[in-house]
Amino acid sequence: MDEITSQEKNIENLKKAIANKEGPIKVAQTRLQTRTLRPNVELCRDPVQYRLISEVGEISTNVERLRETLSQAEAELKGLIRNQLSLEEEIQVKENTLYIDEVICMQMREAISINNF
Repeated sequence: MDEITSQEKNIENLKKAIANKEGPIKVAQTRLQTRTLRPNVELCRDPVQYRLISEVGEISTNVERLRETLSQAEAELKGLIRNQLSLEEEIQVKENTLYIDEVICMQMREAISINNF
């Protein structure tokens, strides 16, 4: 249960991190596009242009890594939940077995009298 809670918090944090990256990438892409599509100005490749291109690439790479980590975390959460359901099912079967043994079978055993000669 603790691992599931921890993984859910981890997933929530990853989603927030991805959402936090959306603003900066949009700004960088807009600046790059504006710089690329300047009317009546000669297009040039200067350090600012290269920095904008690398910034967009870095942010995109970071977002992609966060998404991969998020998908792995969600897969782990599904596995943990599946494991929890399996354990709960086993516990239910064992409780049912104990009930049958202690309540139902015990009544039958008490009804049978064994005489030792």
